[in-house]
Amino acid sequence: MDGEAIFIRRADHGARILVVDDDALARRSVRAMLEHGFYQVETAAGGEEALALLPTYKPELVLLDIQMPDMDGLEVCHRIRALPNGELLPIIFLTGDERPEIHAQALRVKGDDFLRKPVLSAELITRIRSLMRLKRLQAEIQEERDNLLDLQKQREQLFEFIVHDLKNPLTAIQVGLELLEDREHKNPTSQVQVRRLRDTAHSMGRMIQNILDIGRAEQVGLELRKTRIPFVTWIPALLKELESQAQSRSHGLSWDCPDHLEVEADQEFLRRLLLNLIENALKYSPAGSNTHIQARPTEKGVRLEVSDQGQGIPEHMRERIFAKFVRLDETGASTRSGSGLGLAFCQLVAEAHEGRIWVEENLPRGSVFVVEIPHATAGPQPAP
Repeated sequence: MDGEAIFIRRADHGARILVVDDDALARRSVRAMLEHGFYQVETAAGGEEALALLPTYKPELVLLDIQMPDMDGLEVCHRIRALPNGELLPIIFLTGDERPEIHAQALRVKGDDFLRKPVLSAELITRIRSLMRLKRLQAEIQEERDNLLDLQKQREQLFEFIVHDLKNPLTAIQVGLELLEDREHKNPTSQVQVRRLRDTAHSMGRMIQNILDIGRAEQVGLELRKTRIPFVTWIPALLKELESQAQSRSHGLSWDCPDHLEVEADQEFLRRLLLNLIENALKYSPAGSNTHIQARPTEKGVRLEVSDQGQGIPEHMRERIFAKFVRLDETGASTRSGSGLGLAFCQLVAEAHEGRIWVEENLPRGSVFVVEIPHATAGPQPAP
């Protein structure tokens, strides 16, 4: 309206400020400046008194003298920063000390600003307003980040619930297909189709379990149940699970390892790791090719290799291929987002065993996925 002044209240109007100084005259002077700037003010004559006031007064900014008896301002600032949410409380140091090392110490204890005494009113108010605006923006960003993290966590939990609920109907499908396979044993054509459906259902089951295990591992890690695994009997049993898939593609599966080679590992996780690698070989290798599994000892443990004759992994993709939701396209030239979780799960299993996994070139064509698992670390021996 014409002729009328419009008063806009500042965002920091009425903000609570705590002034900490052992000099009574300095406290009164700063209080007068702040009250003239429309702030609420509380004062403390020392560090212990200031720390005792924090829970009840809940200041939005602290003006802190550095040189005080008993507890100096540097120690007070250090203790404030150690409190819950203490990192977000704006702290301005006030001092007449001109030494550069005092400035350096103030920065080390995470003070936000530094003013020399005697303080000018206009400069004090300007610094307070700027610092409170900055801290308010930081708090808003932190709150927004926390909200996004909560939403992400809720989405991941919902995703896990949905995936977990898929297990029950899938299990019923698998049981039904096994019964149907027994019933259709006299009809070779039907039996082949049933086996393909059964193999697909088993692959889906492993994918679902991979998703659940990856989510669990990202939260609390994988819990291993280690046992001794004799490779000479274990590998053939594992390949038996993929026999029908390989036969349907005229794909050969071969293996070799020393007779007495063993490893101490989680049998179920290691089984699924190798099944993922071999299934990838079946999926990305041409019909009529061969996949070879080799186990051999190393100085530090056991080395497993899965060699295929597929399209191969470009050198620039050999690390990225183990990331979640990354997989090669049909030509192997690039990656695209998808349900590529198998290799991410393999990396989790290898690392949970304190081992590693990587991929090499398999000349003249294909890839070699290598897994190394170290010997189990011996625990402390009992005293004689």
